[in-house]
Amino acid sequence: MTTLRQTALHATRPAAAELAAAFTSGTVAANAKTNRHDLVSDWDHRVEEHLKSRLARDGAVFWGEETGREPVTAPGQLEWIIDPIDGTSNFVHGYPFFAISIAAVIDQQVVAGVVVDPVSGDEYSADRTGAYLNEAPLQCRPAPAHVSQYNLVTSFPAAEILQRAPQAPELFGELVTRFATVRRLVSGALEMCFAARGIADLVLGVDTKPWDVAAASYILQQAGGTYLTGTSGPAHLAAHYVAVAPGRSAEAITDIFDQIRQM
Repeated sequence: MTTLRQTALHATRPAAAELAAAFTSGTVAANAKTNRHDLVSDWDHRVEEHLKSRLARDGAVFWGEETGREPVTAPGQLEWIIDPIDGTSNFVHGYPFFAISIAAVIDQQVVAGVVVDPVSGDEYSADRTGAYLNEAPLQCRPAPAHVSQYNLVTSFPAAEILQRAPQAPELFGELVTRFATVRRLVSGALEMCFAARGIADLVLGVDTKPWDVAAASYILQQAGGTYLTGTSGPAHLAAHYVAVAPGRSAEAITDIFDQIRQM
């Protein structure tokens, strides 16, 4: 029997191959969606429609970044949450860090997740049996000896946050001082998969959407990591998060995270 994880992987592979070809062509065009920092390309729409056509079965409904949310009408109904290109700006500008993200949700709980990197070909996935990288059990790098050696990945502060929270640069400066490295990669799904592998020790996400995080947060947790939101309810619906790689501690960032959540 094909599992939801395998179904999502099979649906994603053709789209990932097409995205990789489009990326290497260097001719991707895009338009501003909400502002000049938030881009959408024809490929976002094309991939989302492809995935919906491949996953449409057994009364499933969809929540896509580009096409919106269809209503869940019955308990136990399968909902697919889709981000066709997580990191569209990277895709458009020729920066090789973007992904396709798909989560299977039943009764507001993620039960399977897939994140595929079209450039490297890496396939991250998870279900109740565990987390996988290219269909092998996902392995994590050893943790640094001290939190001061941690590698933090974050897109904070984005332009929208700077407009409403002038204190944000000061908090970012504290992060730069507190950790060994702070990297800005701008694809939350891949960033959390890097945390699952221990490449990133912590990932800080702010003002995120369910399609950004649903699949990758589940993969992280199934790999043994921790996903903190500071809220109750389904984790993938929270706007802010700290993703903690397996064997790492969030203690060094909780005070800053608490301040960010109030912005």
